[in-house]
Parts: sequence; structure tokens; C-alpha cells
Amino acid sequence: MDPILQVEDLTVAFRTEEGPITPIQGVNFAVGRGRTLGLVGESGSGKSVTTKALMRLLPGNARIDPQSQIRYRAKSGEWVDIHRLRDGARKLRQIRGGEIGMIFQEPMASFSPVYTVGNQMVESIRLHTSLNRREARALAIEMLAKVGLSNPGQRIDQYAHELSGGMRQRAMIALALSAGPALLIADEPTTALDVTIQAQVLDLMRDLQRDLGMSMIFITHDLGVIAQIAQDVAVMYLGTIVEKGPVREVLKAPQHPYTRGLLRAIPSLDRLTHRLSPVPGDIPGPSERPPGCPFHTRCTEAIAGVCDRLEPAETMLAPDRSARCHLLQTAGRATA
Repeated sequence: MDPILQVEDLTVAFRTEEGPITPIQGVNFAVGRGRTLGLVGESGSGKSVTTKALMRLLPGNARIDPQSQIRYRAKSGEWVDIHRLRDGARKLRQIRGGEIGMIFQEPMASFSPVYTVGNQMVESIRLHTSLNRREARALAIEMLAKVGLSNPGQRIDQYAHELSGGMRQRAMIALALSAGPALLIADEPTTALDVTIQAQVLDLMRDLQRDLGMSMIFITHDLGVIAQIAQDVAVMYLGTIVEKGPVREVLKAPQHPYTRGLLRAIPSLDRLTHRLSPVPGDIPGPSERPPGCPFHTRCTEAIAGVCDRLEPAETMLAPDRSARCHLLQTAGRATA
């Protein structure tokens, strides 16, 4: 795989009134050029915090561990460690929004209610390109048309609240793509949409990725969506990646109990008479992280005296496939 982004040992801590908490611990993954990595897990697993760390958008009480590395291959070909760039540095401004775009989960929280969609798109384009205002407006209209908005010349002068949910989501995609990013981070972009609009947005993002040749990190809690849009997948639980690899291999033969639980919870037209089988229990908060394997409190396959005491190491199943589970290590010793 030709990587455009490599994240190594990403650890994020927050200062709180109750003391420090560490919602992200030792996260490692890579995004291939022109490929989509699906980052999947329940709400509270750390997906959004991870990607905000990549973009340096964490709040002031957050701290990324000095040993962490967020290495991005810029359009110039050089590798840049985003974690080490100074706040406000020109290189950081160039990468954030210019070379790496982001679609946020809720468009209404991303668009200002007092400026038109066009004003915000033109400002973003001019910030990251050398286009003048007239040229930037023409490009904004072109991008709105490319994402499938009808009458883009009219929509550009409307406010976000004047657009429907699906239209706002398309406008958000157009805004994120207007500067021509090499990497796009999409944070659950279809969660608030109905099934029909969700399918249209997924088709749109696949087409745009193919046409623009960009890489993508697609965040969701739905493995069914990941199967449609991603080539690689990383399954996240309580701030740790518990399984990762090519999406077809992971979905066909999941090696971690959490991944198997997520798959069992997906509704199927072939099993309409069967009850859904959700993962038992609830995900703990980051301040309540249990000792040992973080999933052992909900795992039906946990080994007493092992999973509740020892944190599992990463087991490499193939050069591009791994999982963190004591069951794999036990099976390996038994086979040996």
C-alpha cells in the first residue's frame, strides 16, 4: 500500500475537573493513496476524537502525547508530522482545509447561520488558492453542481437553514472538496439522513473520490456502510483499534469478538424473523476504562484471569491484517 497518511502510537489525554482521562490510547493505522479507510465503532469509541487530533482541532484541554506521530505526505511529496507543526503555522493552515478536507457530522454546526453558503465557500477557496473572488465564486457554483445540487447559481446565495438536510450535506461535501484536498475525512456524513438520501450521498462520494483521485477516512458505526464504500477498515473500541485489515477479509472472517458482535447486530433481509443480537452491555466512559482488555466486560468469550488482567498485544495475521485479542494468542500457542 502506498500510504498518504501514517498514524503511529496516537495517544490523546484531556484535563478535566475529575482528573486526566485518556480516551485515545496507542492508535496505529495508515491510509493508502486513492483508498478509503473505514473507521468504525459505537458512539464513544473515540473515532471523532482521533480524526480531530489528525486535523489539530482538539480543545485547549487536550494533549497529544509527544511520542505520537501523525505523518502526512503533502502534495509536494514531503512527509510532514502534523503533530509537530506549531499552532497558526503557515504549513498547518495550508494542510488543514487545503490538502486535508473534513466533512463534519452535522452541517448546521459547520455552516454559519449569518453567512450564505456561497460566502463561506468563497472564503475557503480564496484562503487555499490564488483565485480572485469572481473565480472563487465560479468554482463554488461548479462544486455545488458537481455534488448534485439543483440550481447551484441560486443555492450559492442561500443560507444553510434554507436547505433541506440532504442539500446541506451535499453543500458540506462541496465546501470540503472546493480546495481540492488529497485526503478527505468524513465524520458520519450520512447518519442524520434517511435511507434514500444516504444511498445517494454514498454514491456521490464514491464517484467524487474516483474522479478526483483522493484518499478518504470514512467514520461510521455501521459496518454495512463500510462494506459499500471502503477498501480497508479499522474497528475501534474505547480508544483502541481492536481489529484492522482489508474490508472484505475483516467482514468475511472477523477475528475479534467485538467485530463479530457488530456484524451480528446488522439487520438482514434474509433473517426477518430473527431477533437482532446487539453487543451486550454499554461502552464504558473513558474515565471508567477497565483493566486488561477494554472489551472484556462485554465479551461473552472472555478468559477469566487473563482478559480482565492483561491488555492484549497486537497479533499480526497477515502483513496488512491484525487484531488485539487474547483468544488469538491462546490459539496460536495451542497450534504451536
